[in-house]
Amino acid sequence: MLALRALVFLALAAATGLAASRLPQVGETPYDVEAVPRAGVLGWMFLGNRTLAANLNWLRAVQYIGEPRANERGWDKLFPLVDVVTDLDPGHGYAYQVAGTILGSVGRVSESNRILEKGTREVPNRYILPYLRAFNAFYYDGDWTTAGHFAEVAARTPGAPEHVRQNVLAYYVKGRRADAAIAFLERSLEEAKDPDTRKAVESQLRQAFVERDAAQLDDAVAAWRRRYFIGPLAVEQLVTAGLLETLPPDPAGGRWYVDADGRVHSTANPFRFAKPDPNRPREPGVNPAAYGGLAR
Repeated sequence: MLALRALVFLALAAATGLAASRLPQVGETPYDVEAVPRAGVLGWMFLGNRTLAANLNWLRAVQYIGEPRANERGWDKLFPLVDVVTDLDPGHGYAYQVAGTILGSVGRVSESNRILEKGTREVPNRYILPYLRAFNAFYYDGDWTTAGHFAEVAARTPGAPEHVRQNVLAYYVKGRRADAAIAFLERSLEEAKDPDTRKAVESQLRQAFVERDAAQLDDAVAAWRRRYFIGPLAVEQLVTAGLLETLPPDPAGGRWYVDADGRVHSTANPFRFAKPDPNRPREPGVNPAAYGGLAR
């Protein structure tokens, strides 16, 4: 039996050495990658030991990320590397997280979205993956509705921080989907187990109702200003001008008023989420030094 185990060990060691020798090296500069074998090929080369193959390629990815001249070299091999790592080891949550963050920050947003969505499917208990996908949606694409969807997935993941739920509200409101935020928060309120959580959700729900009704008034004010250029002095004028059938009551229990920028607020709860900024600056290239210690 010992002899058989030794024989198996030696065969595996030999196969590992052979596989490593077959990985593309000629012509590669330090911390660069010439080619990425497919997961099926690597699985065969490593005698079915897919975890070992994944770990070896994750080390290649760590070296690739850590190259000081990475932005100058380019990032075209990062997605293929991490894609094959996560094909071999679908539960490698940190690989999805690191690759998704870096790819987004260097402008490869489509690849970042793909790897984060893959991670969301394969590692459903890691809230940060749909949360990062939500960030990509609002920060890089200005797609607030998609951001709200993925933030909601993140918020429903066990262990997600409380602030994630607040982001669901903000993203949906900015995407003109306050109704979706209300539906999510009403479900959250039903599921809340402790008084503190219920209190927080109730506060967010009140804000969602204010945002929903104030947005309707914002549209009417914008129509008024296209017609009259300034004003109105009071929100009741929107009804008399035929821009609203009726004035919705203030869900916060106060009165509506229009600020200098033409946005409607409640006297009882003046806070409104800021409008989406179409001129939000994009981040420059990533600093690989910020991702030290990438071994899982």
